[in-house]
Amino acid sequence: MSKKSNLFADIIKKAKMVDGVCPHCTEHTLLISVVSDYYRCLNCGGDIEQKVNGKISYLPIDLSVEEIKDGKEI
Repeated sequence: MSKKSNLFADIIKKAKMVDGVCPHCTEHTLLISVVSDYYRCLNCGGDIEQKVNGKISYLPIDLSVEEIKDGKEI
């Protein structure tokens, strides 16, 4: 196996799949994670952060980044 195949196989082994309600589309769907505590909805593609505080909650992630320079938004 090549290095690329081994890397892909390792990622697939670490992937987690859970069912839950997506806060973006409000549908009961499968959520997939390749990185700890971050999931993607298989229905709408929304990115979600998992929070565990007595119960498991899935919160939407705001991926927009605003750059501020000298107190002004760029």
